[in-house]
Amino acid sequence: MSTTAIVPGRPGQPNAFRRQLPDRVRSRLRAPMPRWEPEVEAAMERAALRSPPVNWRRLTAQDVRDFLLAYCACFVALQTFLM
Repeated sequence: MSTTAIVPGRPGQPNAFRRQLPDRVRSRLRAPMPRWEPEVEAAMERAALRSPPVNWRRLTAQDVRDFLLAYCACFVALQTFLM
């Protein structure tokens, strides 16, 4: 019989660490997941109402101009701050 230490996550002994835990801890691991709080459920429902993802093929020249304007403004502000 070998006297090697039990290392969690070691191949061949996936449940050895859990078997060492006390019964009170193992019973909590088998318990069902708790329900979400009402505020969290409401936020998740609101998140489902978001707009669809951007279709990159439908970008217009105005979108590109707006992006470059914001990018350049941030770049100039950063350079001004660092000087």
